[in-house]
Amino acid sequence: MNPSSHAKILVIGNDPALAYLIGRYAEQGGYGIATAQVVPSAAETCALQPAAILFQSVEGLATSETLIREMADCDVPVLVCSSVTDQARARELGADHCLLHPLTYDSVLAAFIATNTQV
Repeated sequence: MNPSSHAKILVIGNDPALAYLIGRYAEQGGYGIATAQVVPSAAETCALQPAAILFQSVEGLATSETLIREMADCDVPVLVCSSVTDQARARELGADHCLLHPLTYDSVLAAFIATNTQV
């Protein structure tokens, strides 16, 4: 994991370009980020106290169903980058909000606001 000094949003996935874009948008909006290429344990994730967890893909979310169930007590919103066609599946997998491609600054911040993610 690579936490910034204000780790607030935990970004999970292995797409460095997408992580960079999300990181830039988050920082411009006053949010800090932490990144992980693989899903950390629920205990490790809760210890970070993220304001939200953002999966870079629906596939990444699908492989993390156990983490999502284990994180129920932490009350951390789950966000996922997806296409319009994957929204229903993302919701079934536990996503609280979908960031639809192509991502824009306004859509990323709207997702954070929609899940009551505080700076």
